[in-house]
Amino acid sequence: MIRNYIKTAWRNIKKHPGFSFINAGGLTLGIASCLLLLLYVSYHLSYDHQFKNLENVYMVENNQPGDGKIYTFSATPRLLSTTIKSEVPGVVQTARVISYTAGGLITYNNNSFEKAGLFAEPGFLSMFSYHFIEGNPLKALTQPNSIVITKGLAQTLFGNKDAMNKTIIRNNKLPLMVTGVIDNVPANASFQFDFVIPWVLFEDANPWAKNADWGSNFANTFVQLKDPSYLTQANRVMKPLIGKHSNGNKNEVFLFPFSKLHLYSKFENGKSVGGLIDQMHLFEVLALCILLIACVNFMNLSTARSEERAREVGIRKAIGSSRKSLIGQFITESLILSFISTITAVILLVLVIPFFNDLLNIKLILPLGEWYAWALVIGLGLLTGLISGSYPAFYLSSFQPIKVLKGMFKGNKSALPIRKILVVVQFAFAVFLITATICIYRQIRFIQSKSNGYDKENLVEIPVEGDLGKKTDVLVNELKNNGAITAATGVSQSITQNGNNTWGITWPGKQPDQKVLFDIFGAGFDFTHTTGVKLLEGREFSNQFPADTSNKSIMINETAAKLMHLKQTVGTIIKWGDQPYTVVGIYKDFVWGSPYQKIPPMITIYIGGTGAAAIAMRLNPAKSITSCIDQINKSLKSINPAYPPTVHFVDSDFEKKFESEKLLAMLANLFGGLAIIISCLGLFGLAAYAAEQRTKEIGVRKVLGATVTNLAGLLSKDFLKLVTIAIIIAVPVSVWALNKWLNNYENRVELSWWIMALAGVITIAIALLTVSYQAVKAALANPVKSLRSE
Repeated sequence: MIRNYIKTAWRNIKKHPGFSFINAGGLTLGIASCLLLLLYVSYHLSYDHQFKNLENVYMVENNQPGDGKIYTFSATPRLLSTTIKSEVPGVVQTARVISYTAGGLITYNNNSFEKAGLFAEPGFLSMFSYHFIEGNPLKALTQPNSIVITKGLAQTLFGNKDAMNKTIIRNNKLPLMVTGVIDNVPANASFQFDFVIPWVLFEDANPWAKNADWGSNFANTFVQLKDPSYLTQANRVMKPLIGKHSNGNKNEVFLFPFSKLHLYSKFENGKSVGGLIDQMHLFEVLALCILLIACVNFMNLSTARSEERAREVGIRKAIGSSRKSLIGQFITESLILSFISTITAVILLVLVIPFFNDLLNIKLILPLGEWYAWALVIGLGLLTGLISGSYPAFYLSSFQPIKVLKGMFKGNKSALPIRKILVVVQFAFAVFLITATICIYRQIRFIQSKSNGYDKENLVEIPVEGDLGKKTDVLVNELKNNGAITAATGVSQSITQNGNNTWGITWPGKQPDQKVLFDIFGAGFDFTHTTGVKLLEGREFSNQFPADTSNKSIMINETAAKLMHLKQTVGTIIKWGDQPYTVVGIYKDFVWGSPYQKIPPMITIYIGGTGAAAIAMRLNPAKSITSCIDQINKSLKSINPAYPPTVHFVDSDFEKKFESEKLLAMLANLFGGLAIIISCLGLFGLAAYAAEQRTKEIGVRKVLGATVTNLAGLLSKDFLKLVTIAIIIAVPVSVWALNKWLNNYENRVELSWWIMALAGVITIAIALLTVSYQAVKAALANPVKSLRSE
């Protein structure tokens, strides 16, 4: 019986290749889109899950009250790690980690490579259960001159030779012995590094860190508990820990599951309120909707052929077929098309994943060698076939053979509202996706169009590495003399990446209970001249004023000046902790952190060449960018030969601030487009069904003088009603959802009526283009053929 079902189903598929191709094409796009979205979601849901004891590992988060709210960040005091280990119950081990200064130049046999690294305490490697190819995780970081490298770095440095106990050089001066080799770090891991070196090396390179007190937050602290049952008790003990050891410090720390760090990193008033997980839920719903839309299309396209299949059903019932056997046949036909579509979707997925990875800068891998992957694919194909084939199977098998064979069959009118409802849902979804895409792109453009406070064009930054800090003046003078640059200044860190801040700024008239968080930015001479930041009042740092270079002068931004409400800001003495500074200049606000948030108050202190993390340079506009960069590279090779030249373009780095929103817009655009295409196939099927049902009506109207335009309008009118209903439903849902998303940003666009109108017009245009083919085809048909039997 099953063999007969398959044979009959395959015969019907081959008999109507065009119909079968459209049906299979819609299912292929739906299944491929669903699988790709689920693969993307799975990539993020499995972040850091390579660790064996992940459920017992926690990151210490720091809650700090101020400005009427609670700020949450992961930087913690140096002393916290050992204090937790000795005072908090249920703790197995703790580890401090720092990544922002650990990377550098790794050299072996005169071959040098810039690599990413971590400073970490010995317990870090065993806590996170990194797989050691060579070495012992418990002893690998116990010696101060040790280094643990990844398999990839070992192959880069030593080829196929044994890496253990080899000596390599970090930053051209520090010899380190390889004490361990671990597997390469997966792409979906929070820690991305090529090597790990002992924590004591950070303290040796930064003497201030050895004596840092409870008020200095700079280390990430990780804690391993015996089991999760200790979490509540541990947090109860930890909450007052900083205040207990530091009088007056109101910070409160707590343990946050490391497994949630990637997806639940958004905090408001000291509590986790979501994060990337919200996007993952959105993509899960999108995957389900696209698959259901594809199934609905199959139903609509199948029922569009009801007149033709009715005769087949009537004959089969007349010769003795039961309804059960007919349902089995139609379901089998649906399953065959579904599995053909599933196989095609997997092939399509293999082809598009590399492009998708390049587009999103991730590393998705289709796990074809895993049984669960094939179980998912087969299950999805089976489910799709059953869902998409169920309604046509029950609907077609319900036809009465007497009415069909006497020519009295006109189709089941009760089925029509169901199809109309499904089309309305499809296009309401399409309207929402179009509206969301327009809104996201407008938000990005709105922020990009706002002034960032400095001139990004022709502005580059060079990281200060090796001996470059001591030779900054030599480099800058050489580049000015050969005309490659017009100005340069040292900066404490990139002008595109925010970093340090403090609560410790006081000024005349400040209220005793007033707590304000200030950003701290360090700059050298010619800061405003180099970056294009506008100086509003006073002056910038200059070598003509000895107080500037002796750590007695300070500059502040416009927001800080307004906050202080001073009659005469320039010349006023303010304090950072106990250190007094004289305000010498006020500059216009510039975007240092998130461009979506309001600019906080900022202070700028003077840093010399040796204190700078980077050198900002203004390229000579009279020369080509290529020639300027060539001159910079040439000078860097001459002055700092141990390090490969590295030049960062500020405008490119600034664009990285929009990566998350651009990614969301790109995915909404891509999968929204696919959903609309699949929806159009469903509308195409419904138009074909309507034209089939009204063939004789159209013939009569044409004989009576109706034009092609009249008939096309007649057929299109009903579908425009459905699309209009879809727009009416989608608009309030879109307004609610998009306003909720926009509320995450302090700087945001307002939802305008024209966005909804534009989305509606686009949807109507797409629907008209889809329906017009069937409408015009039916209107152009010869009425003689449809009326000859009358």
